[in-house]
Amino acid sequence: MKQKSLDWANNLQIIIQALNLEMNNPLVLMHGDQLIQAHHPKHSTNHALLVYGITESFDLTLLKNVMKEVYPDVHFVRVIQVKGTGEVSITEINLDGLSALIDLSREAWLFFPPLDRESSFQELQEIIAHLRAPNGCPWDREQTHLSLRNNLLEEAYEVLEAIDRQDVDGLQEELGDLLLQIVLHSQIAAEADEFRMEDVVAGISRKIIRRHPHVFGDTTVDGVKGVLQNWEKLKEKERADRGSVEKGLLDGVPVILPSLTQAQELQDRAARVGFDWPTIEPVWAKVLEELEEVRQAGTPEEVEKELGDLLFAVVNLTRWFKVDSESALRGTNQKFRRRFKHIEKNARKTGRDLQSMTLDEMDGYWNEAKGFE
Repeated sequence: MKQKSLDWANNLQIIIQALNLEMNNPLVLMHGDQLIQAHHPKHSTNHALLVYGITESFDLTLLKNVMKEVYPDVHFVRVIQVKGTGEVSITEINLDGLSALIDLSREAWLFFPPLDRESSFQELQEIIAHLRAPNGCPWDREQTHLSLRNNLLEEAYEVLEAIDRQDVDGLQEELGDLLLQIVLHSQIAAEADEFRMEDVVAGISRKIIRRHPHVFGDTTVDGVKGVLQNWEKLKEKERADRGSVEKGLLDGVPVILPSLTQAQELQDRAARVGFDWPTIEPVWAKVLEELEEVRQAGTPEEVEKELGDLLFAVVNLTRWFKVDSESALRGTNQKFRRRFKHIEKNARKTGRDLQSMTLDEMDGYWNEAKGFE
């Protein structure tokens, strides 16, 4: 065993020299088994990676698929083998061709050069920390959790807008903007000795594992409904462990959520514990009932109350159709914008202003816009 360790250490030294690696640059050493047992590489990709333990029985295809989660297909990999004489052979191959036949009669080492620094999460943290440093950006240094509140909300909505447009490139960019807000809040907290980004990551990792015992443990659940019911039980236990037994099932729904989203989340949570109709027919009946009560409302106060009940019932209907009510209304809002812009465009073409146009004229352009969709 001691001799094997010596051979490994000697080979490592020989390989580092053969690759002409500078010792002041980070180098990650990892056994191949650690990679193929994962779904995603666990190292920082702005560091060079040296993988050992590649033998005839090793599954190179599995390794390639894991590495392609972060490295492009054309990223080159060096295959290094050390002969008994100390002679080193180095073969360069693209990641996409890694699973091609390689002579593994002798153990191989795989060298993955680093990706650009900008692709590293740690580098993003460093950039944000630099912005907040004394020699950084005056605007960034002045920000607080409270001053950034609206920025966080706006970025979240821009992510949703990109999703609604099915704009993949836009989604990538907007997720980056949202991530910036998260890292910036974490940096502000770290400076105040409140918590660190590592605490945020560790906290959500532990929570995900804890709330998925059917994946990471031996709990058995029956489908999606069983997952959600077990989720609520786990959250109730967490509240009890924190001494928050008095909190109810709906207390975790933020009151700051948009009203449609809040209504749907309240209904979803209540349904998880069985507070729901067994079929959709009573849901339809409730919508019609609330609509009739709006008709019969006698005072402005009653109208407002009944319209709220009607909206709540319609949200329940969207939930039964497995439609997100906020997204559905946002889509209709965007459709209204497009069609009304068409009316404005044609009004300008004819030298008219909207106030001088009849409803029939505007309705004609509206229907024309509908035909374009």
